[in-house]
Amino acid sequence: MPRITLITGLQWGDEGKGKFVDFLGDKHDVSIRFNGGNNAGHTVVAKGQTLHMSVMPSAVLRQKLALIAQAVVINPQILIKEIKLVKSLGVKLQLGIDPRCHVVMPYHQLLDSSSEVAKGKAKTGSLKLGIGFCYEDRTNRAGIRVQDLMSRKILEEKLKAVWTLKKKRVEKTYDQEFPLSLTKVLNEYLKYGRTLKPYIMDVASYTIDHLKTQSFLLESAQGFYLDFVFGSYPYTVAYHTVASSALPDIGLPPMELKVMGIVKAYTTRVGNGPFPTELNNFRGQHMRDLGHEYGTVSGRPRRCGWLDLTMIELANKLSGTNQIILTKLDVLSGLKQIKVATKIKKTCRPQYQVFPGWSDDLTSIKSYAKLPPACKNYVEFIENHLGVPIRYVSVGPDRTQTISKPNTKR
Repeated sequence: MPRITLITGLQWGDEGKGKFVDFLGDKHDVSIRFNGGNNAGHTVVAKGQTLHMSVMPSAVLRQKLALIAQAVVINPQILIKEIKLVKSLGVKLQLGIDPRCHVVMPYHQLLDSSSEVAKGKAKTGSLKLGIGFCYEDRTNRAGIRVQDLMSRKILEEKLKAVWTLKKKRVEKTYDQEFPLSLTKVLNEYLKYGRTLKPYIMDVASYTIDHLKTQSFLLESAQGFYLDFVFGSYPYTVAYHTVASSALPDIGLPPMELKVMGIVKAYTTRVGNGPFPTELNNFRGQHMRDLGHEYGTVSGRPRRCGWLDLTMIELANKLSGTNQIILTKLDVLSGLKQIKVATKIKKTCRPQYQVFPGWSDDLTSIKSYAKLPPACKNYVEFIENHLGVPIRYVSVGPDRTQTISKPNTKR
């Protein structure tokens, strides 16, 4: 078995990765968050406590080493808040931050909000957190990295090199005000650097040096269809979310990974973009209400619809999925009929397979055998259609509300 397990979402994010990174964290020595920023909220529920985090690796509550790899962009203010939150719970924090991580600066957030205003009806639905503009600077070699926060001279030089350009872009291109002070930003971010300094670690080197002696759990942000190449472009994030991006994002050579794909029992997405199986009716509202489908970071209501297996098929192929984790099955309880899209016609209209629903409350069920027959029929149809075994079924937000599914013979 590979010593590296990757958890990745196969839809538009919000599939329940946070719960299963926490759940599987106990079975691995080290967890690594390898992409995204504080736009990628995750929720962990354990022992009656609910934690909403966006930068900190989800497995940090397991009190094992949790690493943030170089391709993650960090808003230090948010990360420091999360560090304080975790410590306040009495958790022994073992955190490592790669010094090559780029830093989300105040002007990134200002550019993000200004550009959305300027786009008008053509806006992409950005959360206005500056993530995309931080990745833009990373690509253009104009970014500020965590290691730069340790030196006044270096940080001041880098800020001065970009400040006028950022100011002109906000004021002239987007016709918005630029209220930031270079001196204030400099001092504020040097302070952040002093706070984060004890956690600095070369994540790539550590991982490579310990591959033979430790097991690693890799946590991807968002989902497959938010990848900026393979997703529903341009309604995507500004970086790769496909499973194969984990290796360069951490700094690892080509190697075998065990890929576990997370699939929600229905489909959701946040913001604009196509959604063939969307339900703008009481069924969609049922999913939103019972599934608490509101963004962890944004608080925005998520759009809800039937499960689209055509999406999952492609995501499986490009992700190399070995096993599937099916989440939020409990949310479908109470629906008389459940539909699954097995084909999308050229007109973008879904072709559905219809299943009888179930009324049972699944949240306290611990064994797969005790699930209602209609529920098992639904799960096994998904498994057989995709040709990938379902390893776990989630019937609630807590790590204990997880059912291990027996192997299915084919």
